[in-house]
Amino acid sequence: MKKINDVQDFSFHHLIRGIILIGFTLLLFKLLLTQNITLLIAPKMVRFIYFTFIVLLILGVLLIVRGTSSQKHTYHCDCDVEHSYPTSFGKSLFLYLLFIIPITTGFLFSNNVLGSSVALNRTIKLGAGSDDTKQTVQKNPKSNSSSNASKTNFSSTAKSVLDYQPEPITKLEYNALKKKLLKSKILNIEDQQYVNMMNIIQDNLKGMIGKTITTKGFVYREKNFMQNQIIIGRFSITCCVADASVYGIMAKGNVVNLQKDQWVQVTGTIDQTRYDGEVIPMIKIKQISKIASPKQPYVFDVGIKIE
Repeated sequence: MKKINDVQDFSFHHLIRGIILIGFTLLLFKLLLTQNITLLIAPKMVRFIYFTFIVLLILGVLLIVRGTSSQKHTYHCDCDVEHSYPTSFGKSLFLYLLFIIPITTGFLFSNNVLGSSVALNRTIKLGAGSDDTKQTVQKNPKSNSSSNASKTNFSSTAKSVLDYQPEPITKLEYNALKKKLLKSKILNIEDQQYVNMMNIIQDNLKGMIGKTITTKGFVYREKNFMQNQIIIGRFSITCCVADASVYGIMAKGNVVNLQKDQWVQVTGTIDQTRYDGEVIPMIKIKQISKIASPKQPYVFDVGIKIE
């Protein structure tokens, strides 16, 4: 077993590393305080950020205390691999800039919502998907339909974007939502059940034609679109923006003056069209208005619980 007993003063490295950890801690604090953390991760993941925040704070303080101590520290390594700190100023600068630059940019630049530039490189799910692509999750035996119903219809009780992500619904609740949409003549696409409602419209398109629909999203255009065609798009995330999927519905009307990424609310009648060899729903626009980006711009595929 190789043993390294290198008595040196590593105070500078401890201090810099402690400051870097505190920097990440403050960045997380800023994102949590402004609730912009949900522009990067799903609300259900925020509890892990709180844990990370506490750990980084403790480690950062310990390293700063150690770095400001006048005592020289002994470095022991009893493994077979030699570990060492950077031996030159250039190496130290390069190493620590890899961490300092992300912290600095996190404070200096505003948080942006995913838009057309990202959607351009991803497959747009027009009309969402079919029944065989719906996400399912294991049912919690302690849950019941009444509690689930209260969780899925919580738009009036959610106090912040951190409470925004709904729970999965049961098959019975999904069928009830489907029955409601098929009976209704006016459809208002809710953010909390956006993906499920889009699935129902796609899977029952013949029964949806002629109904009035209202939805909102950002403007996106494919390169081969005509001037009167746009997609009203939404990003759906599961854990973080890295796994974001793009959902949307095609709309047709007087949209030539709309800029990409402009948020709009559209009201019109449902029709069908063919795109890329697939029959998809389309909105014949009756009314369209520009709106501000919502506090929580993303939607979530809540899935259906397995009975």
